[in-house]
Amino acid sequence: MPEVKFRDVTKSYKGIVAVHELSLIVNNGEYFTFLGPMGSGKTTTLNLIAGLIEPDEGEIYFDGKPMKGVPPEDRGVGFVFETFALFPHYNVYENVCYGPFVRGENPASTRNVAEEMLEMVLLEDRPDAMPNELSGGMKQRVALARALTSGAKILLLDEPLGALDAKIRTALAHDLRKIVKELGLTAIHVTNSVEEAMTISDRIAIFNHGSLEQMGTPIEIYENPNSVFVMDITGDVNLFTGTTTQSGDCFTEVTTREGFVLHSTRSTAKLGASVHVAVRAEDSNIERRRTERIANRLWGIVKEKMFLLGFIKYLIELDNRQEIIIEIPTTMIDRMWEVGEEVDVVFDPCKMYIFPWEEPT
Repeated sequence: MPEVKFRDVTKSYKGIVAVHELSLIVNNGEYFTFLGPMGSGKTTTLNLIAGLIEPDEGEIYFDGKPMKGVPPEDRGVGFVFETFALFPHYNVYENVCYGPFVRGENPASTRNVAEEMLEMVLLEDRPDAMPNELSGGMKQRVALARALTSGAKILLLDEPLGALDAKIRTALAHDLRKIVKELGLTAIHVTNSVEEAMTISDRIAIFNHGSLEQMGTPIEIYENPNSVFVMDITGDVNLFTGTTTQSGDCFTEVTTREGFVLHSTRSTAKLGASVHVAVRAEDSNIERRRTERIANRLWGIVKEKMFLLGFIKYLIELDNRQEIIIEIPTTMIDRMWEVGEEVDVVFDPCKMYIFPWEEPT
């Protein structure tokens, strides 16, 4: 199946850069996800692959063949949109057959392919249904089947699950990946849902202001984020700013602007450097208040407590008035902390990430 390659691609709209010097490779048969906030360049990049727009600079290749000037209909791509984009006056079967019909393919062959695709997306019993008779999940599966009958080898999915409720979204995400893998397609999926991206992707590209911030497998991105931005986009993060006051092999001490002392055995930084120290909410803990002040142990007061499926989320106000979030799985809770209690927030040094200090944007 096709490999998609970007080499130094830039695209601007009226002087605003949407994609900046983007270079990446999507491998043959890979389920690849573009993840990032709105306006980060994900959909623009997808449209560049589809040929709906052309880059201002750089090249895009499919299996080594440059795509400059190749129209969308000749690129062998199928597009699935968040809004489904079904033809409202066609039934399910007619929507699925639209591509082969327009290309003038053999009716018998078209029927066989359409029936196979409808069976694959579990809609073989609804060929005569009109789009307004279908649920959101069913409409999305029709849109997917229609893209697949086009004969596309590259499947482009622009927020394909965004309009669905959480339960259907999770189930259909697994179905999407399964179908893509069974058919041996190359899939490129745009989303702003980190859970969705982590669940279905072989690899993920994280976008930030039109640039590629980090790329890797879900585990690589979660375990080895290369910036505060990547950590923040993959979950709740507590962030401190300070200066490195000790540094050695596999050990760094940072003294924050408020005088907190934080130790990391995970990251290192040059002595005297201005840094950010980041720790995920789920990598933090709450213990009974102690009188002494020691590294990685900060005084605070419980301000809020929320139950979210599978864990308790606490909002803690530190004695410098900074608010941080602690998330504790219900399976690991020894006791509940109540609003107003004085507590210690405890950080594991091997879970503390250190990044160079950056100006807020």
